[in-house]
Amino acid sequence: MNNRDKPSQDAKTLTIILTRGPYVSEAADMAINTALRARRKGYNVNLFMYLDGAWVGHIKEEKDYNNPGEWLRWAVRKGVNVGACERCSDARDLNADNVNEGIDICGSYRLMEWVKESHKVLTFGG
Repeated sequence: MNNRDKPSQDAKTLTIILTRGPYVSEAADMAINTALRARRKGYNVNLFMYLDGAWVGHIKEEKDYNNPGEWLRWAVRKGVNVGACERCSDARDLNADNVNEGIDICGSYRLMEWVKESHKVLTFGG
């Protein structure tokens, strides 16, 4: 991780809430790409996967087409904080063993903390 990828204490914080699953719409693609662009611009970025958005963390294999799971792994490597709703994950039988590394399966209290500390909050879903 280079200096540009490290969260900064002085940078503004963007929190992104993803409520739509992958391959249903472009919401996951747009949310992750927005997170990556914001990191490149120096923002601290939180991405919280809620409802069917939790499924994005489950995409672990390579694909011959767009792969939000791969982009999510890239976002984690670039310093995006990624959380998945604990109840949403549990309802979909997702756990630390079957989601990508670096995803924190956490309660919605984490989302509330992130929203509270954020300068901007975006929601992708519908």
